[in-house]
Amino acid sequence: MADYKSAKEAFHADNPGSSVHYINLISVTALTGYALYATASRRTQSWLLDYTTTVLPLLLAMTTMSSHLVLLNGVLVVAAFVFKATTPKSWYPHRVTKPRGRWLADSDSEDEGGSGRRTPTRRPKVKLPSQMVAEANAAEAERQSGSASASALSSPVSPDEGRRRRVSPVPWDRGAVIDIGSLKAPLSSSPGKLDPPPTQTQLPDSGPRRPLRPRTYLPFLSVYRSHMMVMTVLAILAVDFPVFPRILGKTEDWGTGLMDVGVGSFVFSLGIVSSKAFSATRKDKAFPATRRNKMLATLLGSLRRALPVLALGFVRLLMVKGVEYPEHVTEYGVHWNFFFTLGLVPALATALLPLRRKYKWGVIAVAIAVLQQLIFAVPGLTPFLLNSHRPNILAANKEGLASLAGYLAIFLVGLGIGEHILMLSTGRRRRHSSLRRREPVTSGNESDDEFSDPDVVAERATRRRPELALELAGYAAASWFALGACNYFGWRVSRRLANVPYVLWTVAYNASYLAGYLFIEIWLSDPRPGHYSRACPPLLDAVNANGLAVFLLANVGTGIINVSMQTMFAPDWLAMAVLVLYSVAVCGIAWLLRGVRIKI
Repeated sequence: MADYKSAKEAFHADNPGSSVHYINLISVTALTGYALYATASRRTQSWLLDYTTTVLPLLLAMTTMSSHLVLLNGVLVVAAFVFKATTPKSWYPHRVTKPRGRWLADSDSEDEGGSGRRTPTRRPKVKLPSQMVAEANAAEAERQSGSASASALSSPVSPDEGRRRRVSPVPWDRGAVIDIGSLKAPLSSSPGKLDPPPTQTQLPDSGPRRPLRPRTYLPFLSVYRSHMMVMTVLAILAVDFPVFPRILGKTEDWGTGLMDVGVGSFVFSLGIVSSKAFSATRKDKAFPATRRNKMLATLLGSLRRALPVLALGFVRLLMVKGVEYPEHVTEYGVHWNFFFTLGLVPALATALLPLRRKYKWGVIAVAIAVLQQLIFAVPGLTPFLLNSHRPNILAANKEGLASLAGYLAIFLVGLGIGEHILMLSTGRRRRHSSLRRREPVTSGNESDDEFSDPDVVAERATRRRPELALELAGYAAASWFALGACNYFGWRVSRRLANVPYVLWTVAYNASYLAGYLFIEIWLSDPRPGHYSRACPPLLDAVNANGLAVFLLANVGTGIINVSMQTMFAPDWLAMAVLVLYSVAVCGIAWLLRGVRIKI
């Protein structure tokens, strides 16, 4: 057993890595497989279709088809085009030609009105607040001079329109909302009767804020997160077999490998899904007034939520050391593992919340990454981090401690991109900073009915998807350009240190595939009513629902298989049989748990 352990560790050691282009070509299989699902799912829906289009192609790309990636992706693309070409034209209702003038009416501008909406009854004609007040006063004066029935017939403001809430800019509070209909309540009060409270009036400190907007389903985000999880689950076992190319494993000191970017992608994805909680904490009105207490409570809460993940890290440490499981010490250190990084990064980001009130997450991430790179430039530090000398417990885990700042930067970039995606999920309108300074309150064109109407929010989110896709593509292009500049000046990627080039590579990789999934969703997903939720394969949706539980299950399965057989000497046919059964088992358990939400 000791000899096999040493041979297994040597099997994984000294990996030089592969090219970024080769890694991208493997990862493109996820996009082409999703494109095939998007077109084939119009004809049929089944678990087998989900597996054969979104899981099996990735497994083949990592193993037997790793040297025929162009052929594999070509077959998937041709199959997708065949399904698309044979799809009835009646399944494309969004391509119906509109009458002249409707395009401008349906455009996503700041001055969009109600004339071009598909459901004009939801958005009545908008009047200025001053007009509403003047008409309300005129109606009340006419009511006092005449009978109640006559005034009701002659009033220029209908009862429904008078009671409708309107939003008016006020100078004292950014979030304040005035109910125009309630302004006429004091005029209509009679002696001896108490005025009814304006239940819809929202003045500073006078009641609850505007109700939260409903959120729309984002299939592309679910597909991205679940595909990232599937690739991770497949790679952690496939790397132990010879059928998995060595150059795709984790590199030793410098270089790029598929499993290198997978670790960073896990942290990046965690940042995206954490953006909602961080955004809610940052926007808390009481945060500046009780900064110390609020920060301490938030930090303690973040650490408390990280305890289960940190506990998993200790459990893994005890199990690996207890059964003499083959391990690669230079990945994170003697005692450190990825669960410790995964648990500490959100807690460290919480401590940076006061900076977020002045700077964007991206700016903070760049500052942290650059500062870390300057520290690495200290003479003698980088060679010490990369050598095998470990005199104390800190040096024994130097890889995990040194890379923590880089993973924190990746997490913060994920938070920043997650905020953009969060605006899409709520149908929120992007506005220029100068407009936000001049108009501290939401424009009068947006009524509270729209804020609480899921149909309106979903319609707005649909129109904003191309804009978000272009933004993600822009972030990816900028990151790729910066990575090319680092390569030009001789700065190499190091997953072991999580340096600036590694951060840029991780951001560029994930932003590119987020944009790719969103473009495929826009162009190929089924737009028929009731079918949009199917843009995410149900199997991937089940994996995404319990991602951490699936990851833990895969780790347990990987350990059992490695203890049960000598994977390093397995022939290719046996390795593929084991990997297919393993992937089917993991996906099958995720499918069975699709109705249950396991929180860890």
